[in-house]
Amino acid sequence: MKKIIGLSFILFSGITLSGCSAIAENSLEKTGNGSIKLLTPTITTKDNQLEFMTEGIDENKVTFIFVANKKVFEQKIKNDESYKLNIKGIKDAHRTDYKPKVQLLQTKDDTENGDMVNFKQVRYTVEKD
Repeated sequence: MKKIIGLSFILFSGITLSGCSAIAENSLEKTGNGSIKLLTPTITTKDNQLEFMTEGIDENKVTFIFVANKKVFEQKIKNDESYKLNIKGIKDAHRTDYKPKVQLLQTKDDTENGDMVNFKQVRYTVEKD
């Protein structure tokens, strides 16, 4: 009886662990290889724009960009072209006690709630005037 319980536990554990590794592999396949480069990585508390450029991003998909967790950009973009983000009035975009970040997101179906296929983030620093 103990052998049957032990074998059942080993079999159940093996099935569970193999299922988890398949989930991890699927999520890795959805991450893209593109990059986002901030052309203004350091700003002051008086600056209101960040400039960025991308490489290797799918140009056929809508790109969503967030600054301090607020969506500031939603459109198709072209690689190797610079874009400017207005950060005026965004709460926490100019905080100096942590490193703010810019997040780039593309999804499979061009909606913000779709399955994620590309996610990148870059941090910028803010200097006091």
